[in-house]
Formats: sequence, structure tokens, C-alpha cells
Amino acid sequence: QLEVNKQLTDFITNQKRTWSNDENFIKGLYEKILESNIYKEYMASSDDSYENDRELWRKLYKAFIFNNNDLDVLLEDQSLYWNDDKEIVDTFVLKTIKRFDEKNGANQALLPEFKDDEDQEFARRLFRRTILNCDYYRHLISENTRNWDLDRVAFMDVVIMQCALAEILSFPNIPISVSLNEYVDIAKVYSTAKSGSFVNGTLDGIVNQLKKEGKLTKN
Repeated sequence: QLEVNKQLTDFITNQKRTWSNDENFIKGLYEKILESNIYKEYMASSDDSYENDRELWRKLYKAFIFNNNDLDVLLEDQSLYWNDDKEIVDTFVLKTIKRFDEKNGANQALLPEFKDDEDQEFARRLFRRTILNCDYYRHLISENTRNWDLDRVAFMDVVIMQCALAEILSFPNIPISVSLNEYVDIAKVYSTAKSGSFVNGTLDGIVNQLKKEGKLTKN
């Protein structure tokens, strides 16, 4: 119990986050869990194995956290990033619980943030190239949106195209078509209704320009 309390205190200190302002939500969630068939069946069961305990927490999380719109709204009020992060976090939590091993006690292994070292290096390199070559990428975008003042282009469109150009120009093993499709899809989700076609047309023009200038040789 002392170790759990220490971990909780460390988490609150590091994350600057408590549920003290959301006590009614927590109380309501607790009551729903107690009233659920999942909890009642667990309490009525004679199976006191570690596996059964682990399965209880997995089921409760899936039933009351995974698709909890009220919780989604509460978290989004604190940070808009939860819009995207929660689905990933939910998946990681469920997979982590499923892998719990009794012999590890409280020191259960968490899923890694990246698939492997190569995946981590890709993310770092893409981010670094996007930032360091920002002016060059914005120049290419500006040249291929002559009918538009770059300041009038949706900021998110510009950011997405900068990332796309970093990937196209810095990762020779990734086909251009794969990069284009990926970032057009991202634009459709994260930017305006017309961003998909706008980003696709602009990037296609930049790619053709770079090929003609001999600055891009991959397909």
C-alpha cells in the first residue's frame, strides 16, 4: 500500500493532474461499476485466481472507460489532444492489462511507446527534418499555391504538407504514393473539408517540380 501511495503521489506531482474537481463524476462511475453485472458476477464467483481478477479489470475498463462519452468530454475540456490520444491510450491499457503476470506484482511491464528503435528513430528524424527545413518547405508550398497567399492557407494544411515533404525528401525507401495517400488522409481528418484535395494537388505539383529539377529521383 505504501508503494502504491508513493506511485500515486509521484504521478500527481509529475502530471499536475488530480480528480479533486471531478468527484461527482468519479462517484457516479464507481456506482455504475458496483451496479454492473460484470462486478456482481465477479463478486458471486468462487474463482479467486489472479487470472479472474485480471479479467475483471480488463472488462471494467472496456465497459466503463473505453467508450465513455462523458469521460471523453471531461478529458477534452482539459486538453484537445485527448481527442486523438484516448483511443490509443485505451488500446494500450487493455493490452497491458491482458499481459499482466502475477509474478511481477506491481512492477508490470508497460507497452513501449514505439514499436521498435527504428520506429522511434523515424518519428524523431521526421520531426527534426520538418522543423529544420521549414523555410524550404514553405517556399515550395508557396510556389505551388500561386493563386493563394500562403498566410490564407489553413495553418494545419501547411503543417501537414511540411511533414509530407520531409518524409518524401528524407526517406528514400518510402514510395511517394504512400506518403501522398497518408498525408491526404491526415488532412481530411485534421483540417478542413476541402483540405484533402488541396493538399493532394499542392503536393503533387511540388513532386513534379522537384522531379523536373532533378531533386527527387524516387517514385
